[in-house]
Amino acid sequence: MSSLLSTEIIKMSEKLAADLRSGRILGSTEAAYKVLDMIDFVSRNYPDLLNKYLVEWIPVFMEARPTSLVMINLTRQFLREYVKLLKSVGNEKATHKAHEIINRIKQNIEEVKEVIATLGSRRISDGDVILTHSYSATVIKLLSKAQERGVKFSVIVTESRPIGEGLHTIEILNKIGIKTTLIVDSAVRFIMKKVSKVIVGADAVAANGAVINKVGTSAIALAAKEARVRTYVAAGTYKFGFETVFGELIEGVILNEPTLIIPEEELSTLTGKVIVKEPLFDVTPPEYIDAIITEYGLIAPQAIPIIVRELHGWPPRLESIDELLKEVSRYAQV
Repeated sequence: MSSLLSTEIIKMSEKLAADLRSGRILGSTEAAYKVLDMIDFVSRNYPDLLNKYLVEWIPVFMEARPTSLVMINLTRQFLREYVKLLKSVGNEKATHKAHEIINRIKQNIEEVKEVIATLGSRRISDGDVILTHSYSATVIKLLSKAQERGVKFSVIVTESRPIGEGLHTIEILNKIGIKTTLIVDSAVRFIMKKVSKVIVGADAVAANGAVINKVGTSAIALAAKEARVRTYVAAGTYKFGFETVFGELIEGVILNEPTLIIPEEELSTLTGKVIVKEPLFDVTPPEYIDAIITEYGLIAPQAIPIIVRELHGWPPRLESIDELLKEVSRYAQV
């Protein structure tokens, strides 16, 4: 990247890109917030470099986690508002307003998550056994609200390999007093006969209702459908995809880190003999999902195009990030 950007900015941005790429940042909304926080940091500490920074680093972050439509959508929302300010009040004032734009976006998302958690918590009844997968801040909030209402239920959490986000989820649920059981991913079909409902989050929802989430989600939804257990996905419309109709069109992320699945003491005996592939995400077809819990209520996956049409027209009329960055580049200081 350009030497005109400070060493501090470059080091922080390289680490963020690496964390996004490796899946070390748990949760798609958290990943989006990290990108916004980095933009906020530059705007407050290096305002003269903000435009150049956006042009150089936003594409890097988007490439690092291509499944995260929330990161794409929130970054696009920031750029749309920021470009309007650049055109209306000029470079200096727009830069100083960047912090306000980011705070407003994050506040809106938190309000949406609150609504989703409230609506979703009403689907949980006394005696329910809820199965969840990976880590979702919205799902945790949803389960917490059900507990606050006095509902007596328990939660089964998958370990969610290769990263193991399920361990983080179960730690949080234990701290707030929700009865939990941890299972290996391969036990999902075995345990499904004890499950009342499946509730998971999403990295993204494609326009056809397909859900992109942590690898293993599609197998869980398939096992649930076979067992006639309802599967709910907690996802705000800010996670909906507008550039793609089918989830398969969203490029996946595959790690090649042997130590994630092979104990280090055994690694030396297998080096050069085993090819390790660890996909982080998969696509769950809409027919395996009973409803998506959004800020507008519970929506059948097949109705997603209707919601997208109401929000953005059909086909959706939204500027691409590349188009917005071209506008920003006109104001970048060389």
